[in-house]
Amino acid sequence: MAQTTTPLPTPARYCPLAVGAAVTALLILLAYWGGFPQDVSLALLVGGLGLLIGILLLFGFLIYWFYVSPLPESEARGIVANRSPLAREIIASGSTIMAILIVIGLFWDELWHRLYGVGLVVDDFWWRPHILIYASMAINSLFALGGMALITWRGHGTLRQRFLAEPLLGLMTLVAGFQVVTAPLDPMWHQVYGLDITAWSLPHLFLWIGLFSVMVVGSSVQLSLVPTRAWRGLGGFTLREGIAALLLALGVVLTLQFGTTEWEALTPASLTRDRPFLQRPEWLYLVVMMSICAFIGMLGLHLFRRVGVTTLIFTLALGVRLLLLTVFDAASPPANLGFYGNLFLLAPGLTLDLWYAYRLRRGKVEGSALVGSLLMAAVMLLVGIPLVAEVMIYPRINSSTLPGMIVFTPLAALVFGAAGARVGTWLRAHGQTADQVEAEAGTGRERILWIGAGALVAVLAFVALFITTATPPLT
Repeated sequence: MAQTTTPLPTPARYCPLAVGAAVTALLILLAYWGGFPQDVSLALLVGGLGLLIGILLLFGFLIYWFYVSPLPESEARGIVANRSPLAREIIASGSTIMAILIVIGLFWDELWHRLYGVGLVVDDFWWRPHILIYASMAINSLFALGGMALITWRGHGTLRQRFLAEPLLGLMTLVAGFQVVTAPLDPMWHQVYGLDITAWSLPHLFLWIGLFSVMVVGSSVQLSLVPTRAWRGLGGFTLREGIAALLLALGVVLTLQFGTTEWEALTPASLTRDRPFLQRPEWLYLVVMMSICAFIGMLGLHLFRRVGVTTLIFTLALGVRLLLLTVFDAASPPANLGFYGNLFLLAPGLTLDLWYAYRLRRGKVEGSALVGSLLMAAVMLLVGIPLVAEVMIYPRINSSTLPGMIVFTPLAALVFGAAGARVGTWLRAHGQTADQVEAEAGTGRERILWIGAGALVAVLAFVALFITTATPPLT
């Protein structure tokens, strides 16, 4: 457990403040690079930014208060374990279905934006891709509410004691609650501020935070049903671990879509237009790729404690992307969507696994994150720079962009690699022990797993009908 029964030492007391300040600064920087509407007053922009950051800090404080802040000794003794594998199986199944539908809906949404224009969103926000997206989030919210009901009705003691008695379900409730609160902000933002200038608009960033967090916690819930063992390879990989890996792979697909979509499908002619995202530093693309690779790679590795899982996650993400491109025929003109962004992750991810495999053979896995991050950065530069020059027309590789790439790519690897390792370790610590899992076997979990699989097939069949019968706008 993350809670303590004694006061935190002085440096640790300020750690949450430092994290909150760093996240806020990063959010403001991303919003700045995302661009602001020119015809909106500064006061209105500051008010909107303050509201969104306030919501983020509120939920961050709730996570800190429930899981990190010190507990009085009497309250810590009053925590009664209330872990229900059956409930976690149900919620994990719901988050998996939600993640698959969200990735399909967001891909379909981007495709229609590219084919039919962005301006339709304000006039007809409830077009079918958006309906699919919000219906998917509603599914997850229902499952999270069920988890909250289990915590409050079946638990004992104070609210914090009940959350800590079933920590992962409590965390899922919080991140799903964040998703519910922030999801309506996107259409509201459009009504107040107009069209998004880039994909990095503030409501989009908050939408990504909520969706990605649900996928990560859903993966953790799934892994809590697998016995916790020491670091090892991929031998004996189970179905539940495969589902958990798929959830993180869907998180990769989601993050690449939000983070790198501006750089896709560019043509020489499009670079001559006034495109706000071109005002970002030109070296930023490779740094964004490094940040995604380091954070999710390290998170997955430390969450699973399996060497090789980073490569597996990034390979699954590439497979999902290729499947979407094929099913929607999105690689052909005029959409011209691609999969190059996924390629940047493979070599650094494989390098990270090889480094941890070497450390595992020497029996010294712990403390490998620092060197692993630097090795990923080195490979990202050695492979990524030639790849950018070969397959992309922007960013350019020249004397102006190379210094920024060389300086900031290792820095991003260190910062986001360390963050991913810490988050993965923290989530794994709130899972279940091997003895508990084995003792609770045969409680109907296998039945729920197969019911979830059947529900997914039925939902996908409906989604296929929903998509194929959709009438494109203005046709």
